Amino acid sequence: MEEIKAKIAVVQERVRRLSIFTGLSLESYLKDLTTRDAVERNIEIAIQGCIDIARIIIKREKLREPEDNKGVFVVLAENGFISEDSLRFLIPMAGTRNVLVHGYDKVDDTIIFGVIKKHLQDFYSFLKEIEERYLKNKIAD
Repeated sequence: MEEIKAKIAVVQERVRRLSIFTGLSLESYLKDLTTRDAVERNIEIAIQGCIDIARIIIKREKLREPEDNKGVFVVLAENGFISEDSLRFLIPMAGTRNVLVHGYDKVDDTIIFGVIKKHLQDFYSFLKEIEERYLKNKIAD
């Protein structure tokens, strides 16, 4: 459980760092390359942390092996560890992570800006579900 708790702490810290940028306008965001780099990197690490959490749970619980990073969240949802709302957020975020990691020339700045403006709470919702639907049950076992 410590491994999952450590990943949760990483995601929380990265989302906290991202929250600093929520007051920016799109125009300010687009003009500042350093800010864009910082936001992209923190989103990438936060998403990767969520993927890592999912993979740890899948391995520990001997759940079916997903085909890709998007699939890890489908497996968690199939097994009741996350809600459909979290699934709807996390599947596109896994795709966003792939673009950030592998396709820098294809990054859509307005989508990244939308994440910091509208979706930071979704990371916390995912973490809360993991704590309530997985970790609590493991501590009780």
